Amino acid sequence: MEFWKVPAASAVVVGVAFTVLLMSVAFGVQTKIDALVTNPLVAAAARALPTHLIHQILLWMTIVITGAMLLQTALSTFTMGTALMHSRRDEIAIRRQSGVLRTTLLVEFAKAMLGPCLAGGAAGEVVGILAGLILRSSTVLPVRFTALSVLSAFPTTIVLALCATLVPAWQSANASPALLRKE
Repeated sequence: MEFWKVPAASAVVVGVAFTVLLMSVAFGVQTKIDALVTNPLVAAAARALPTHLIHQILLWMTIVITGAMLLQTALSTFTMGTALMHSRRDEIAIRRQSGVLRTTLLVEFAKAMLGPCLAGGAAGEVVGILAGLILRSSTVLPVRFTALSVLSAFPTTIVLALCATLVPAWQSANASPALLRKE
């Protein structure tokens, strides 16, 4: 396996795992709050609680932190893509001078990144779910897995990572072959 694939997959693992975990915790906390305030024994006292505000705070906290995790994943894969394209500049220049189309190079780079992204995404799902199960069983933190919390992180992170990788690949494929060889 090429060395760059390990950090690329690792960035995706972290992005997916934390997104799954955070969203599942947020859904669990929201469900727990709803259960507590609808309990007939505390319903009268609970009317004074700003549950709508609590739900809004949880929602925005989840959006901000999940967005930050996805951005971190995209930046990590962008950085790795930039380093990879820089290390392959001679190869890219030779291939471009040989007549290889830019789109062919982009497709090759996307295919090369797809494997580590898919493997990292699958591992991230497992890690996120396991971390949620551990938190749920060993702390008072409620964790609730939903289709949204489990299934949305994987494709979103994969698309972001691939797009972030294709940016430096596009720049390298569009550079003049003569300039690539001089750098």
